[in-house]
Amino acid sequence: MTLSAEKFSQGMTTEQYIDIIKVNKDPFCQIHAGVAIPENVLDYFNGLEQPVNLAVFTSDWCGDAMSTTPAILRLADASDNIRLSVFNRDDELELTNSFLPEHRAGTVPVFVVFDGEMGEIARFIETARSLVPTIDAMDEMVAQAAASVSDEGERRQQTRGRRTAHRVSKAAEWGSVILSEFQQVVADGMALPDTERPAEGGTQWPPQE
Repeated sequence: MTLSAEKFSQGMTTEQYIDIIKVNKDPFCQIHAGVAIPENVLDYFNGLEQPVNLAVFTSDWCGDAMSTTPAILRLADASDNIRLSVFNRDDELELTNSFLPEHRAGTVPVFVVFDGEMGEIARFIETARSLVPTIDAMDEMVAQAAASVSDEGERRQQTRGRRTAHRVSKAAEWGSVILSEFQQVVADGMALPDTERPAEGGTQWPPQE
């Protein structure tokens, strides 16, 4: 599948997306408010010769989307050179998966950058690759903190709550890393010939044997 200009125009703005969030709305908004856009990242996009189109495929239930999506939406809304269109991934699963390798079907969020003619420039999948060890350490810390809770339901609830609180507390720090990696993959894509695009960034899983 391809994302046509007509389909792109049917996506949501940041405000429209926030209005439909049913899960994790408060932490999403806290992270969105807490993100600080690195000056060099904003300067890069403001300095582009032509605006780019950014399609965001996201879901409110996803932990990585809770951290990554608000950061990139903040950037998009801060630069006149980024035309934003947000889609609820769960309503656009087939389209979202068309931007993913087969073994990563269902991964969320996905960010796809296009030129003005909807030629693909770059893809950024899930979250910043350099954050993966940090996120793994968070998961281990949270699991250890909840290990003594005998009731499985209560343990899961505490685990989710601690993960969410940690993500909120790291909004500025993680947001800076996410936006820096996002800007780099866009720059990489811009430097490639059209025939070699898109550049790909974000997390990376090896194919299954």
